[in-house]
Order: sequence, then structure tokens, then C-alpha cells
Amino acid sequence: MSNKKTYKYHRSSFVIGKKADGTPERIWVRGKTKAECAEKLAEAKRLHNMGVSLQDITVADWAVRWLRTYKGNANEVQLAHYTAKLKRDILPVIGHMKIKEVRPSHLKELLNSYSGGKVGTVSKIRIAIKQLFADAVEEGLIERNPTTRLELPNLTENLRRPLNIAERLACEKVASSHKYGSYVNVMLYCGLRRGECIALEVGDVDLQKNQLTISKALNLTKNIGYIAGTKAANMRKIRTNNDVGVRIVPIPKIAIPIFSELCKGKQNGDILFPKQAGGYATKQACRYWWSVFSKECIAIEPKFSPEITPHFLRHTYATDLYAAGIDEKARKEFLGHSSSDVTDIYTKMSEDAFERARDLLNEYHDFNRWLFPDLR
Repeated sequence: MSNKKTYKYHRSSFVIGKKADGTPERIWVRGKTKAECAEKLAEAKRLHNMGVSLQDITVADWAVRWLRTYKGNANEVQLAHYTAKLKRDILPVIGHMKIKEVRPSHLKELLNSYSGGKVGTVSKIRIAIKQLFADAVEEGLIERNPTTRLELPNLTENLRRPLNIAERLACEKVASSHKYGSYVNVMLYCGLRRGECIALEVGDVDLQKNQLTISKALNLTKNIGYIAGTKAANMRKIRTNNDVGVRIVPIPKIAIPIFSELCKGKQNGDILFPKQAGGYATKQACRYWWSVFSKECIAIEPKFSPEITPHFLRHTYATDLYAAGIDEKARKEFLGHSSSDVTDIYTKMSEDAFERARDLLNEYHDFNRWLFPDLR
């Protein structure tokens, strides 16, 4: 038996017989530490004595183990994402194969079958594949990673984009009198994700300072959701009672009457957008709200795309921030983007910077209403 370190890994092996040319046939394992390597070696020997080889494990068997071991600390949304990509896209094609027999051509063929698909969807499939096999290398199941040069096929751009002028005119005209117009306008003027919007309570609205506190979101993985942290907090694996992942968003002048009406006669703990029977909205309720709203938009503007979703409103808000001349730091704060920059995580926007950004946003909306008088 040999035990040596190759690059950042420790490798070990044991002889299981002889090859046709008379040289020893070995089973290799590796680990980041000597202890991990020794543990894997003992497991490989145990399985070999039972007639099972780690190198004979199928992609499907490894996927089950990979989800449990390497994605065990992922949040529910991330775990559901990886599970869906495996079950729908990866395992039906290569799940039956032994992992050691998977070649780059097999994976290239798998991705090529999505040629013409959406960039976002196929990119996520590739990410799952690359992580699955990279961790198989680390686990010692395969010596070479077949995903090293795995490229995407020709794809179409994702549809998500900001609303164009005609769509925005229709959206704001319908919102001015529609039952669910306030729900739509809050996402449009404040850039909230759907889950953040329906989790809003009266106590999150400060009409003295004209700002919102976004500290939670309704997770709608299933029809009936539950309160969780914001997306930024989840990405950083931060609990909801931590300041990291909580953000303050300006209420622009155009949205002040909307929030004033929403909060009128309500207590701090009251939900701004409850379902009809009370309580937080369900996924089905949110889909219904948008469905009936968008149908009215299409009725007055035939070019209003039926593929538009509430997330287009967030893209529109992001475009508004940029067009208003608001700096990148403030845009990232207002949108609640998770940042890899550690200094950004702990650096809070000053009150003066916040007010300057809000003033720029108000000026932008005022100019738009002068330029396009049909807007609200």
C-alpha cells in the first residue's frame, strides 16, 4: 500500500489483483487529510470484501449520496433546485452509467439536447453537472473530471427584461384602479421580489422617513409558504434576526399615496397584501392576482406580452435606478443583491447617501411623467 500527497490531496490504494500484463491492479482513494484518506480507504476495503467497488457506483447512486453529503447544508430552495435538475435533466440520460465510464462526449451530448433553450435553465444544469463530477473527483470515485471543458450549446437569451414604454403605460394605467394595482405598484416602484412583497406588514412601512424595511420573505416553494429570510440572507446562510440580509428601501414620492392607503386603519402586525380569507397569500393566490391584472393590461395594450411575470417589474426597477444615476453601491443595497465582497456586507449606506439616492429616483419619476404624461 502507498500513501502520498498529490497536490492538495492525500492518496492511498490497496491491491486487489493483477492486470493482464502482470502489474498490480489497485483501488485508489483520496482525501483532503490523512485521516479522511484512511477512513475512505477502510470503507473501500470493506465494500471490496463485500464484492462492491466504489469505482462501480452509478451516477444515480452517487447523486443520492452527493445530495446528502455535499448539499446537506443547502437551504430548502437550493436543495430543491439541485434535486430537480438531477431528476428531470441529468439522471434520465446518464443515471444508469457507472460514474467512471462517463466521458466528456456523454455530457456534451446531454447539454446539446437543450440547444435553443434558455441560457439560465441550461446554465443551471451545467452547474449541477460540474459540481456533481468535481465532488466525485474529490471523493476519489474518478481520477479525471469529464466536465473540464464542458461548454454550453447555442442558446436563447432569457426573456426576463424591463418593461418597455408601451407595457409600462398599460401596467400603470391598469394599476391606478385595479383591485391588485397596489400589489403590482409596490413591486414596480420598490423593486421587491414577490415573496418579499407579500410578506410586508404595516410595521415595515415608515411614512415619516419614507422607507421600507425588508427583513423577511414568504418562501413559496409549495402553495402555502412560510416566513424565511430574504434571498440575500439565505445566500449568506444568515438567520432572519441578523442585520445582514436586512435592507432599507426608499419609498419614492409617487408611491407614498399607495402606502398611505394600504396602512390606513391597520396595526403594525397587519399584512399589507393578505389573501381574501386573511393570512399570508399562497402561491395560487399570487398567480391569480397577476393573471387577472395582466389580462387587463393585454386588453388595453395588445403588445403587452403574456409572458411577462412579476419579476419583470423588479428588472424595470433596476433599470430605473440606473437611469436615475444612482450609484452601483446604492443599487445593490436597494435590490438586496447578495455580494461576495465582505466589506459590502458590513458597510451600511449613510443617511445622506440614502436621501440623495431617493431624491434622484424622485427626479427621475418626475421627469418621466413630464416626458410621458400618460403615465400616472
